[in-house]
Amino acid sequence: MQTFTRSVWLEAPLEPIFRYCTSRHGFARQFPFHVKWLSEKEYWERGDILDFKYRVCGIWLRHRAEIISLEPNQSFTDLMLKGIYRSFRHTHEFRFSGGRTCVTDTVEFTFGLGKTVDRLIGLPTLRRTFEKRHRLLKEWAAQWTD
Repeated sequence: MQTFTRSVWLEAPLEPIFRYCTSRHGFARQFPFHVKWLSEKEYWERGDILDFKYRVCGIWLRHRAEIISLEPNQSFTDLMLKGIYRSFRHTHEFRFSGGRTCVTDTVEFTFGLGKTVDRLIGLPTLRRTFEKRHRLLKEWAAQWTD
């Protein structure tokens, strides 16, 4: 199992960021690939199932996860039930300080093909994914400073 962690500071209040990050719309705007939702709920709660497809190199991949914990304006964790990883647990943490909000993503994952595959494929993929996610989140959060 590998662990990947990345944080971003946003010049925006905590509550709207948390609400955006716990919504279907917000997720789709931050995800690096086009999302086709199979589940309907817009705002998530503990126990909700997130079910969607996304296209990579012309191939549709499916991801199904459950929100296994959610503490409003603090954190939430989703656990993959179906997808390309053998195991994928993503914890999102939110902290407000000095008029800014820090969003920290921690992913514990494995493809189940050995540590070398996780390091050579998984870690670089997550780096690129979260670089884009955090850039898009910063762009969205900029509306609070305009």
